[in-house]
Amino acid sequence: MNSNHLVVPVNILVEGITDEAIAKHLLKHVGLVVGVPYGKNGKKDLLKRLPNYNNASRFAPWFVIVDLDNDAKCASQAVELWLPRREVGMRLRVAVRAIEAWIMADVEHLATFLSILPSRLPSDPDRQTNPKETLINLARTSPNRSIREDLVPRQGSGARVGPRYADRLIEFTIKHWQPDEAAKRSESLRRCINALSTLKSWNRADNS
Repeated sequence: MNSNHLVVPVNILVEGITDEAIAKHLLKHVGLVVGVPYGKNGKKDLLKRLPNYNNASRFAPWFVIVDLDNDAKCASQAVELWLPRREVGMRLRVAVRAIEAWIMADVEHLATFLSILPSRLPSDPDRQTNPKETLINLARTSPNRSIREDLVPRQGSGARVGPRYADRLIEFTIKHWQPDEAAKRSESLRRCINALSTLKSWNRADNS
């Protein structure tokens, strides 16, 4: 390795703990060092603080994941809305329309995890209007009782997700999720991986 190009940890800014697990997994996948995770207080808080972290990315690389939800027609429109001027170290990536789409894109492994047929999963998860709801409905049909109890909200609870929803998705991400397989079905994930790969040539001296 060229001594002028040191491995610099990439800091993370995310909405929640599931996104944190995916961000760390993706950084390791492309051969980058995981830095300090920030955020995890929801989307509104992340977007509020994004300009400050963008300034920080003048001096160190940053990886930010935000769900598109229904805030814009497409990822590029959302990026221009949220952060029109991005510093050289900022990698702001938008999950279309939510991080669950990236998880569902690894069809074979998720089907095994949920104990359902791969054909039940969407072939183009980026086109799902509500990926979280889609994933929960898939879990609802699982013959595995623990999957249903952990991921599906209990009737009358008022909760949007099951009691161990985040824990289970983190477990799947760490143990089973294959980004390269998922990227074959998710264009937004494929673009994210490509963008992260460009940080491998980061040089603090060149970018300060």
